Amino acid sequence: MKMGHLFVGLASLAVMSTSALAQVENADFRIRADLRVPNDAPWGAGESVCNADFRIHSRFMQLYYGGVHRNDEFRFNISLDFTGSSDFASGFATSAFNNDLDVYINNAFVGRIDMNASTFGIGELEYDSRHPELPTLPLPANFPDPVNVGDIVRVYGAAAELPAIGSARPAGAALLQKALVEEFDRGDANQDGHVDEDDFPFLAASYDPGHTNGLHIGPANGDFTGDNLADLADYEIFVQNWDGGGDAPAEPASTSGGCVADLDNGSGNGVVDGAVDINDLVYFLIAFENGSVTADLDNGAGTGLADNAVDISDLLYFIAHFEVGC
Repeated sequence: MKMGHLFVGLASLAVMSTSALAQVENADFRIRADLRVPNDAPWGAGESVCNADFRIHSRFMQLYYGGVHRNDEFRFNISLDFTGSSDFASGFATSAFNNDLDVYINNAFVGRIDMNASTFGIGELEYDSRHPELPTLPLPANFPDPVNVGDIVRVYGAAAELPAIGSARPAGAALLQKALVEEFDRGDANQDGHVDEDDFPFLAASYDPGHTNGLHIGPANGDFTGDNLADLADYEIFVQNWDGGGDAPAEPASTSGGCVADLDNGSGNGVVDGAVDINDLVYFLIAFENGSVTADLDNGAGTGLADNAVDISDLLYFIAHFEVGC
């Protein structure tokens, strides 16, 4: 039985970007850790007691898969509620949770939860980087930066002295701990819970498989892998998570105005040639031999993940597009 709820909220993320983005509010982007009492605990063993939830509410439809940074504007709230447990009346008072609790993200202390301050079995800690008002506090210095998928949320019994924000966690096992995971499907650019035809325009508008247009940061700009690009890897993960009924749309046309295999763009004469020819082959082979990012065309083609490696899959990808030409 679910015994409680740990809620961490981040809202109103204002993002400065060079992209021309519509100022339309978007649904929450979330990463979550489902915290469970250890199976060998004397009270509440194995039960899900709470969730650690990071939420970003984007004002500019600009969401990041690369972590939540402390210089972003957000609200951070942790609430522990153990009163929903069927064993609450008989066991909570003598449990390790009937004390103040210290919360850590990875190795860094982020705050103390004052248990039972207003209601027995409930405790809360809240920060607001924008408009702190009691009982909220301003975001403290040394708060972890960034907070990202895979980071570990840990809850310990309170130390004898209040640790400074960012202090290393104590030795020994935590009362609760779990890694943060994604609570969304990559490719769901508008965050409506589905990867469908409404999301495809975000990718198509920025699709740049040849990496000639610069960075495309965030899913609002077609980046579903978190590598700041909008390319084949993003299309593949879009298809992988497609739930729009029927077949997913075909791979979009490049927005670069050129061809994927047109790498030289007139290399040697300073003119964009718009042709796939022997110069492009030579240009690719040199980049491939040197392990240059220019030759990393596939970004994990066939895996849906950005590999940041120059290997045989890049060669095969180039050959396939070289044969197609412009």
